[in-house]
Amino acid sequence: MGENIKKMVFSQTIYSIFKSFIMVFVNIYLWRTGENIEGVALFNFFNFVAAFLSFYLANRIALKNMKLNYIGSSLAFISLFIIAAIFQEGINDYAILIGILGGIGDGLFFFNMNVYQAYQLDREEADQFMSMVGMVTKASSIGTPAISGFVIGRFGFTAMIYVLLVLLVAQMINAISLPKTNIQYMFKVNFKKLFSCPDQKRIFLTHAIHAPYGQFIIMANSVFLYSFATNEELMGYLNTSFAFASIILYYVYLRLRNYLPRKTLSKIGVVALALSISVLFKPSFLTFVIFSLTIGLGDAFFNKPLTGAQIYYAKEYAESESEVLGNLITRVFLLTTGRGIFYILVFLFYEDHTSWIFTVFLIYNILSPMVSYQLAKKQMR
Repeated sequence: MGENIKKMVFSQTIYSIFKSFIMVFVNIYLWRTGENIEGVALFNFFNFVAAFLSFYLANRIALKNMKLNYIGSSLAFISLFIIAAIFQEGINDYAILIGILGGIGDGLFFFNMNVYQAYQLDREEADQFMSMVGMVTKASSIGTPAISGFVIGRFGFTAMIYVLLVLLVAQMINAISLPKTNIQYMFKVNFKKLFSCPDQKRIFLTHAIHAPYGQFIIMANSVFLYSFATNEELMGYLNTSFAFASIILYYVYLRLRNYLPRKTLSKIGVVALALSISVLFKPSFLTFVIFSLTIGLGDAFFNKPLTGAQIYYAKEYAESESEVLGNLITRVFLLTTGRGIFYILVFLFYEDHTSWIFTVFLIYNILSPMVSYQLAKKQMR
């Protein structure tokens, strides 16, 4: 493994640690301080909108030096955590601002990551890389929820923010040490080809259709589960156990790929996603724990391979480097659309698990993996 790849893996590891904190505990903190779901919905909605818009900024920066995107990402997250530390119980009033800062951090970071995946990996490598990213992400977050929950429970939310600031400084130092690299083109979206190529159109549709499922998983592992657990330390231990389960299932997927085709494993993943959701028709602390433990099977066998296919074919359906970038920004736009619709519905209609929209989410998330598989069946071979 080359030195630069090791540094990129290190960046992914640190990113995963504080992103794990954001997905679980920032969502919980916003929900607890605001005493409703609106702050959580606003934070996540503006996070994804800002991530999409920052793609243009990231592309501009990458023309000069791609490592500046990593530095900018760290600065955005540092600003987010400083604001959270300053305003604490009043943070709900700044949900939009910290959502935008988090989105900029995500957008700058993942521009570089997606460019690497699209340009450097072949079809099999893309599949393996996404599974390895999933394992690294879960491995790096094994201790984070438990430690975060313990620190927050004993010393308060602010103490954990200071720990994360130290990690972000380490991320910045690592980014500064990376060599200067750049790309040559701005993105270009080929709308004519996008609408005239059936295969390309189908794989792109899966972004918007399946994106809400991922957001439901995040909410289920944080706000929805916390409404039953009501204890940060317990939430930390639970999310650590979920991470362990996911790592095992990613490993099982990689081993089975030596014996079974991707298409067969993807079908297993689709069924697993539907069955995991079905237990939540009777929501309780136990059923949310069962969901969070079993969802890793569908994530490892279908979600991550689908993401690998989506990014790989962004390159395959392009005729130039600028079109590759155009396909990537189209991907981000469609993901943002699906995620944005989910959080708009949460903001407008969700009060608790008895809300009618919760049942709608369950039915939709049973159907979306099946529809996405049918659309991407050719690319999942």
